[in-house]
Amino acid sequence: MKFGKLILAVLAIGTVVLGSIACETEPMVPVPDISVLDNGLAGNKLVIKSQIPGEAFFLVREYSTSYDAQNWRITDSKTLLMSLRTEGAKGFTVFVEHVHADVALKSTSESLDGWSQDSMDDSVHGNQPGFWVTDTHPWEEVFAIEGFSQTLINGWSFYFGAYGSGSITQQRLTETNLVKYGGVYGNKVQIVYDLLIKPDSEPYFYTRSIQDEFLVPTSAKVIEEIKARPK
Repeated sequence: MKFGKLILAVLAIGTVVLGSIACETEPMVPVPDISVLDNGLAGNKLVIKSQIPGEAFFLVREYSTSYDAQNWRITDSKTLLMSLRTEGAKGFTVFVEHVHADVALKSTSESLDGWSQDSMDDSVHGNQPGFWVTDTHPWEEVFAIEGFSQTLINGWSFYFGAYGSGSITQQRLTETNLVKYGGVYGNKVQIVYDLLIKPDSEPYFYTRSIQDEFLVPTSAKVIEEIKARPK
């Protein structure tokens, strides 16, 4: 009988320990200080203009969506329109050799923050080295973003599996539960451009890479909180 009581005591202690681990509160992940795509930016549009260090011209990237960016739903399918053109590139030939884009969750939870949702790659399937771009001829592409992607489903299963919050393991993957239980407040979009550049005075191309990233929040409230942060 004493041996049986000992087993029960060990099991009880183990249950308490496991429960404490499962219910442990994760550290809060701060909202990143990055550009925001929303209705307040020229109607669902974000324009980024920058100069590659060491180059004599500018690159202008535009991102827009026909989706209502102030009511962005993580689990809904949507499209992101992307374009890139040069500005002041007289005397240069520029090609977009490759583009890679990622969409990830932004969350106050360390387990879900940065979890990949969808990705896209774009390159020329032909004889020329890339997409030729000028001041008047931009590269353009439409990124069709999956809502219930397999990577998102896997991330949700991981979060509410053995590692996640054990008390709510049966929560279905819905928009409401992502926000309420997962602390998800938007999507972060990252785009990497690999460029081929050749001055008219030189015989060969060289390569440069640039990266853009911005946040698409799930609500206007989140947008206002971001805008209210001290600069």
